[in-house]
Amino acid sequence: MTHATAGKRNISPLGKGKEKILHEDDGLVEEVSDAEVDLGFVGCVHEGVEYGLDPGVDSDGTNSWHSEEMKMPPNSEDELEEGNESEEASPLFREGARFGELHLEVGMKFGTKWEFREAVREYTIQEGRSIKIVKNDNIRCRAVCKVKECPWVAYASRDHEDTCWQIKTFNDDHTCPREDKNRAANRNWVCSKLVKKVRKYPNFRHCEAATYFKTRFDLTLNKNSISRALMDTRSVVYGDEKEQYRMVRDYGMTLLKTNPGSTVQICTTPQPDDEVTFERMYICLSGCKNGFKAGCRPLIGLDGAFLKTRFGGQILSAVGLDANHHIYVIAWAIVRVENTETWRWFLELLHQDLGHYKEHDWCFISDMQKV
Repeated sequence: MTHATAGKRNISPLGKGKEKILHEDDGLVEEVSDAEVDLGFVGCVHEGVEYGLDPGVDSDGTNSWHSEEMKMPPNSEDELEEGNESEEASPLFREGARFGELHLEVGMKFGTKWEFREAVREYTIQEGRSIKIVKNDNIRCRAVCKVKECPWVAYASRDHEDTCWQIKTFNDDHTCPREDKNRAANRNWVCSKLVKKVRKYPNFRHCEAATYFKTRFDLTLNKNSISRALMDTRSVVYGDEKEQYRMVRDYGMTLLKTNPGSTVQICTTPQPDDEVTFERMYICLSGCKNGFKAGCRPLIGLDGAFLKTRFGGQILSAVGLDANHHIYVIAWAIVRVENTETWRWFLELLHQDLGHYKEHDWCFISDMQKV
């Protein structure tokens, strides 16, 4: 009688074909009715499910339907999107990351081995550790921490398509302490960090550079390293002075082309190896020459100044006063030394350009008694 009463209580008043059966684990499971089900309307069968049966559903030894809802086959576009999401693309290394934000990971690709080594150098300086390259050939490159007990390692080799370099092993776990001195911060690295500073501040000093590296990069650099790096940085910013002297003739031809009527004279000294070296140069632009004749008083000031460059020399200048009593540049010359010979050469060329003013010569003012 007890079983009969329990059976009557579990019969649903809405449908006689469905019953709620009480299992041993006190869970209620809905049993499927006796109606036939056409497998053709079930839809696509997912992996792990055979013949529309879900083996993951607990039952009393027989398979049961996980859901009564109709399963529609997925769209082909959805399948394509799911496939793309499953295949994670390897990240590409991008240069120009700010110091402190550089990130390395397994699978990252680099264009060349040199690019990988520079990225490791930047990363180790960022982390304040010292590394060394233990393997370096055409197909692989391994960098490890200089401390033997430290497990940090970065290994990269060519990918299977032989198109780039890819990180295969990367253990970013340092057990060694951070240091404020790092030999990875070599002369080229220091120079690359100073280029923007020197461009913005042309008179960037040695003490300012030392403070900059200490506060920005937490590095204590040698004084000689900073001095050499500053010299290289100024060469990058202002160009190589020796190469600029090779372009003096091109500079003169450009002045004559853009300023017709100008005077440009370049003197050189021949050498035994059929080469020539720069000796002196005189320049007088046509606009300055004609403007001085037309609207300035016949008063010319002469002066010389030292050139604080790698090769030295002096600059001789001839200036006047305009209507607003401002300095008006007439001509200038670059010479090795300032003496009587160079001044006479400069004044002869200046006389040829200016000629005479109302039948009187120009009045020269100079701080040299010999002129």
